Amino acid sequence: MRAQELAEITFLYNLVLTEKRTNLKIMYEILNRLGNPHIDDIKYIHVTGTNGKGSVCVSVYSVLRERYRSGLYLSPHVYRFNERIVVDGREIESEYVVDFVRRVKPILEEIGARSRKPSFFEVVTAMAFQYFKDRGCDFAAIEVGIGGRLDPTNVIRPLASAITSVALDHTHILGDTIEEIAFEKAGIIKPDTPVVSGVRDSRAKKIIEDIAKKRGAPFYDASSAYEVYDVDIQLNGMKFRVIGDHGEYRINFPLIGRHQIDNVLVALKIIEVLGEKHPLKKSEIESGLSKVRLPGRFEVKMSDPLLIFDIAHNPAASKALADTVKELGLENVTILFSILRDKDVDGVLRNLSKVSDDIIVTEISDERRKMPAEEIEKYARRYFKSVKMIRDSRKALEYVLEKSDVIIATGSAYLLGELERCLHDLV
Repeated sequence: MRAQELAEITFLYNLVLTEKRTNLKIMYEILNRLGNPHIDDIKYIHVTGTNGKGSVCVSVYSVLRERYRSGLYLSPHVYRFNERIVVDGREIESEYVVDFVRRVKPILEEIGARSRKPSFFEVVTAMAFQYFKDRGCDFAAIEVGIGGRLDPTNVIRPLASAITSVALDHTHILGDTIEEIAFEKAGIIKPDTPVVSGVRDSRAKKIIEDIAKKRGAPFYDASSAYEVYDVDIQLNGMKFRVIGDHGEYRINFPLIGRHQIDNVLVALKIIEVLGEKHPLKKSEIESGLSKVRLPGRFEVKMSDPLLIFDIAHNPAASKALADTVKELGLENVTILFSILRDKDVDGVLRNLSKVSDDIIVTEISDERRKMPAEEIEKYARRYFKSVKMIRDSRKALEYVLEKSDVIIATGSAYLLGELERCLHDLV
């Protein structure tokens, strides 16, 4: 990374959100000073959910790319900042990032001097909207950061919204109950705008349906719209058939796990809803889904030893990971793990212990919200027969590559980013 780029990225990371937002005023002010780039001819798809929203966004984007110039906004990144903003398969150029930050700095300083200081995610979201406009996107799939109602992305008027799942996560921000979290996520539902749901929890589903009805938003339940047949899950991807009102799809999907089938169904329903005005051929839909790429989702990094990276930072995600390990029949698995301190580490480790007796606990080095390795170790000893703490993540990776045949590195996306950099040096 060049010195100029590093300086501007560091500036962004130093834009720390110091207090919970109660409205979107600052986000709107940033966008207004930039000329409101989000108010353009771009057709947005807005996706939230406890888990699966990244997979759905990248699936919809990949399909739309078959015919349209398409953008993708994801968070967080796993390996590189530039992963967050993509147009037609190309990550945002570092030069664009540098230029944008330099342009926006005086605006941020002025807003901060007379109001609350803008945050990292608010500025990066504004950058994404500006980039999609400058690159002439027809469509853009936008992943919510946290929640929905007060998320900085919730300034757009999309063609369709989607809520993939609702489970307990970010409870210190969104609330302690499923109902409270569902309400926050349903905040992205816009009047008269279709909303697609993959939510299976009956409590959450009722709240989402009620809000959609009040706002006159057509509601589509993806989980009941299709029948799925002939599922074949392998380490290199999945194959299955989907049958719905629009006929049969033969899906080859690179992301792995039965939970990803639910995400595909949400993406399919979004595409079908959009297809009323922006049709795509079945062959384009199948082709787009076969090209999906998303780092850190049961991602095979090495085959000998087998090394898998997976972001499982809440109990629902760790259960999905454990279920996938069982379905693939992986045995003698060693877990390499670290997580942030605001996560339900006990719930995550409880699920992971169902597919492994051995865990290596490490510590994320460059993240202020990291959970200390000693604290993670205490939780791990409740569930795992063999627990070893190696604070330095590079040394932990070296150790596990030497000692184990099947390794799953999981927990925080920040851990996977560190391990990726270490892996490049080691292999």
